[in-house]
Amino acid sequence: MPVCPFCKQPVAAPAPEKPERMPGGKPDGTNIRDLLVPPESFPALKEFLRLYGKWLKLAVPALIAIPALWIVFLLVTGLSVDIPKDPVFPMEVEKVKKGGRVALLKGTLTNLGENVPDLSLRSIGVTAEILMKDGRVERKRVFPRSPFRGEGALLREESGAFEIEVPPGAKSVTLRAGIVNLGEDRRFNLPLQGDRPAGRKQK
Repeated sequence: MPVCPFCKQPVAAPAPEKPERMPGGKPDGTNIRDLLVPPESFPALKEFLRLYGKWLKLAVPALIAIPALWIVFLLVTGLSVDIPKDPVFPMEVEKVKKGGRVALLKGTLTNLGENVPDLSLRSIGVTAEILMKDGRVERKRVFPRSPFRGEGALLREESGAFEIEVPPGAKSVTLRAGIVNLGEDRRFNLPLQGDRPAGRKQK
């Protein structure tokens, strides 16, 4: 212990000097465990999760379920339109909504078969089978019209537009196209199925 040269009394030991810094900027003698523990990152986020994490766990599943339930609702309550594949009379249909429901179908039909000119006993028609929610089936027939010809008259590779009104309570609509004979028998010939001969009327 050092002694004062004047009073001959023991003097307290001086404070230890700070450890010298190594070339890497770290003091000599630092505990290696302190270097292995990373500093706390994102303290604000951790505090937010600590305060509101419980509510987030409840809200996130609910937010994910809402879009799924909405899609299921549209599939159950929405109108479905079925167009069987037809290489002769392909069709495209657009749904027009009014008052929150599908009230009109606007479609386009293209004739890829034989010519059906004006002033003939044949016409191209579209039959709509409308299935109602109560199980009833309604049928409507429309004739596509080209800007250059009358209803139901289309030459090969020409297209015609048509519209079908959808009644309230409709569940699904099936569209089929074919050639209608405008004679006395009023037959409806579906393409690729052949023409069936008309039966004779019994007297």
